[in-house]
Order: sequence, then C-alpha cells, then structure tokens
Amino acid sequence: MKTSYLEIRDEEGFPGPLDELQNSIGVKFNTPSLLRAALTHPSFWGDFAIPEQERLARSYERLEFLGDAVLSLAVCAYLFTEYPDDNQGLLSKAKGNLVSKQTLLNVARRLNLENYIRVGKGVEESAGRGHASFLVDCLESLLGAVFLDQGFERAAALTIGFLGEELLDARSAPDRDFKTSLQELVQKHFKCLPRYKLVSQSGPEHHKLFAIDVYIDGVKYGSGEGYSKKEAEIAAAHQALEALKLD
Repeated sequence: MKTSYLEIRDEEGFPGPLDELQNSIGVKFNTPSLLRAALTHPSFWGDFAIPEQERLARSYERLEFLGDAVLSLAVCAYLFTEYPDDNQGLLSKAKGNLVSKQTLLNVARRLNLENYIRVGKGVEESAGRGHASFLVDCLESLLGAVFLDQGFERAAALTIGFLGEELLDARSAPDRDFKTSLQELVQKHFKCLPRYKLVSQSGPEHHKLFAIDVYIDGVKYGSGEGYSKKEAEIAAAHQALEALKLD
C-alpha cells in the first residue's frame, strides 16, 4: 500500500526528534500520530488544502480540550488522596494553583516543549513556537494524547510526575494570596492601592487568555497571564511582589 501525501507531511516539520521527547518523558506511543497531533499548531496545515476533519485530527485543539480534563482529574485525585483532612475550599485553592497557566508554562519549559512544536510559517515568524499559550496548550494536548494511547492511570502518573516540583509546595500553596499580600504591602509602603490594567485578551471564547499589568503609584511592577482575569491578576501580583523584594 502506498504512503499517502498526508502521512508523509504528518511526519515532517518538527524542529526536534519526537523520539527524544518520548525518551525524556518515559512514554513510547503506540499510536505515533497522536503525539504528532498533540504537538501540531493548526496553522501548520494552513498552507495545505485538507478537509476540516483532517485538520482537527492532525492538530492539538481537540486533544487540548481532552487533556485539560485529564489534568484536572489527575490533580484532584492526587490532592483528595494526599490531603484527607483538607476541606473543599483548601483543595480547590491548591488545585487552582497547580493547574494555573503559570504552573503549566513552567512545566512545559522544563520539558523543552518548544523544541518539538511545529507551527505554520506565518506563526513562526510572528508569535513563534515558544509562545506561552502554545506551550500550555501543547502540554495539555500531550496529556490528552497519552490518555487516548495508554489510559488514564498512565496519563495521571505522567501529570503528577510533571508537577513534581510544584507538588512539593501544594500544602502551603492554598494559603498564598498574592493579591492580598501585594495590597497590604503597597498600602503600608506606598499609601495607595495596586491598579490592575487589562492589556489584551486572545483565543477562542471558551478559552480566552488574558494579559494584565499591575501598577503601583503609576509604575508598572508586574505582568501576568491567565485563562481568567483573576488568574492573570494573581500572576501579575506575584511578579510585583518578587520585584518589590529586589527594590
């Protein structure tokens, strides 16, 4: 049987060898096309006349949707088991910190996902493969691909392994409120309140990415991104607190 044009194209365009990534995370895919799709921005297929169904099957959007659910369930199951005495509020705050955009971005960068994501030429020249939202989306889509290929237990174990560094702080993370800490610090030393400014919002309606800057007495001290304005404000407040420690 002849290899189809799409099958040939589906194996091209990755900046780094996918076997290298599989060795790094300790997963060998039974269905390599799932891994390729998980690391393919839909713009890669923009130059080729392929049906929408094919584009969806060979890009990460649907896998990212699935992986987001896999990530949440894996983290919830871990916290529920590890902290039997914590109430729902504490567990929810810990989960929010562990699945936040900043945490996932840190994980994606540790895995060097930028070295394996393929995008279209136009996106490569504008946003670039290392764009924060691409990295987070591909991390989630990777978990979705593992779930489909090897089941939930394997995907959950991989999730917990990815979050190893962050899980060490899971017990204390629920008590961290960066916005409150920043407000108290600013009121004490600057005699004013932090001001948060929405810089941009992008992405589909169901998964918008917000970028927010925080100003203190007219000076920008931090920036943050998140899939809600609150998450972006918390990230900005965290960065501002770190900046104030250096001043």
